[in-house]
Amino acid sequence: MDQAQTPRDREDAIDHAADAPLDVLVIGGGITGVGIALDAVLRGYRVALVERDDLASGTSSKSSKLVHGGVRYLANADLAMVAEGVRERDRTRRMAPHLVRPLGFVVPVDSAADRLKLKVGMTLYDGLAAGRSVRRHRHLDASEVLAVAPGLRNRAGGGAYRYYDAQTDDARLTLAIAQAARSRGADVINHAEVVDLLSADGRVVGAVVRDRVDGNEVELRARWVVSATGVWAGALWNLTPGGAATEVVASKGTHVVLPRTSLAVNQALVVPSGAADGRMNFVIPWGEQVYIGTTDDVFGGDLDHPTLERVDADYLLHSVNEAFGTSLAPADCIGAWAGLRPLLRDKAGDRATKDLSRRHTIVEAPEGLLTITGGKLTTWRQMAEDLVDRIAAEDGNLAGCSTTSIHLGASGSAEAGLARARQAMDQTGIDTALTASLYHRHGDRCDEVARFCVEHGEAERLVPTLPYLAGEVRWSVRHELARTLDDVLSRRLRVALRHAGAGGVGIARAAGICADELAWDDQRRTVEITTYLSGVRAERGPVPLADPRVPG
Repeated sequence: MDQAQTPRDREDAIDHAADAPLDVLVIGGGITGVGIALDAVLRGYRVALVERDDLASGTSSKSSKLVHGGVRYLANADLAMVAEGVRERDRTRRMAPHLVRPLGFVVPVDSAADRLKLKVGMTLYDGLAAGRSVRRHRHLDASEVLAVAPGLRNRAGGGAYRYYDAQTDDARLTLAIAQAARSRGADVINHAEVVDLLSADGRVVGAVVRDRVDGNEVELRARWVVSATGVWAGALWNLTPGGAATEVVASKGTHVVLPRTSLAVNQALVVPSGAADGRMNFVIPWGEQVYIGTTDDVFGGDLDHPTLERVDADYLLHSVNEAFGTSLAPADCIGAWAGLRPLLRDKAGDRATKDLSRRHTIVEAPEGLLTITGGKLTTWRQMAEDLVDRIAAEDGNLAGCSTTSIHLGASGSAEAGLARARQAMDQTGIDTALTASLYHRHGDRCDEVARFCVEHGEAERLVPTLPYLAGEVRWSVRHELARTLDDVLSRRLRVALRHAGAGGVGIARAAGICADELAWDDQRRTVEITTYLSGVRAERGPVPLADPRVPG
């Protein structure tokens, strides 16, 4: 299927969406919202999506960055959820081979009983994959465990089991889905806030949207309005007479980032939290960095500003200090993030977040407003299909879901794509050590991005220690809807998470490129830098922000 066209830029998209009534207006630019926009436009609907902040700026850029079946749900005997997860993991991996890559997870065992339990669980996990396993699990002896995690000190002796899931860049995956929707005619508008809902005869028929870039307001009318706002679903329900239609619980997940030299791991490692709570933490390599996560606690604070707290950092670092014999503290970290996940309250209303449902639900209240919430990153495509199926059934639209038949920016295998990228990069003069990183962000457009950077004299690294080209800042503004410095450095490029100074001297360089593209004056440029750094500091909590003026 190839219905691609040149997508409308953000500002043109606003005008186009307001020109005539829409079939579907999606509110929320996380992975669920962009997935709905893609599915709906593929079924022939006239679609627009609006997002108050940036694409993936909420939950969808702050996950554990995994596309996985959910091994831990086996403990709750939720086989249907695990089967759905491994099926959707495989589908997304085929749709975006450059962004969703296999990753081994090593689970050390301490006793014969643990070994038997893991063996049974891993065999069941592979069986539920029904031939879709990335690779089958196997047992590792102590020497093999130390080859995978040379720094492990306290849990290698009993061997381990290794199973496979997949790792992704969650913000880039969300962007890739949005780009696919845009290229097929959907209007995708970030930094556009819904300030009111439009109603007629008791039915929601659209929304009043304020452009947060220029302050203008427009009315977008639609036959169906979809709320894909996750933990913020209540904000939209508050605009309706009926109020909340179901109870959504915000669960806070936090992660800390360390230099790879601090924790020697070559594949992901699963270790006990050390808090006697039955939870496990991931230790996941990420280029020259490694991150640890995640916490899972009910959150009752400001939904717009979750932050890593000292208790979160201590909880995560304690688990690796126990396993690696280290004495790592928040001051040793170079980054952190905190995100909120929507969970559905069970009828008893008193279970811990780790036990609350990860399933999604769709409710229509009031008429014309469909809200989808719950779920997880991995099942974005199924959630979108279920929602659009609901609309199609009401409309009598016989077009079925076709999202599995398209590519999200890369065709063929990742190995073939990398080979093509290497050939193209050889002709640009760009450091070929950056080829894989560039491909894993841009897929089949990797060579185009490289040439763009060269043509603009911006083919050097933006930050000396990170694999991002300076020209990717300009590219993200022109082609990827970035409109703020934070859009660029936190999500198009993951500089904010992977550098002690959140970019160091590269911050000013990036702001200068954005100013050139977006006609910022000196005052606006200064405000953008200040806002970006303030946000990084607030989210990191006890993890220090190094002097951003110092190279590093």
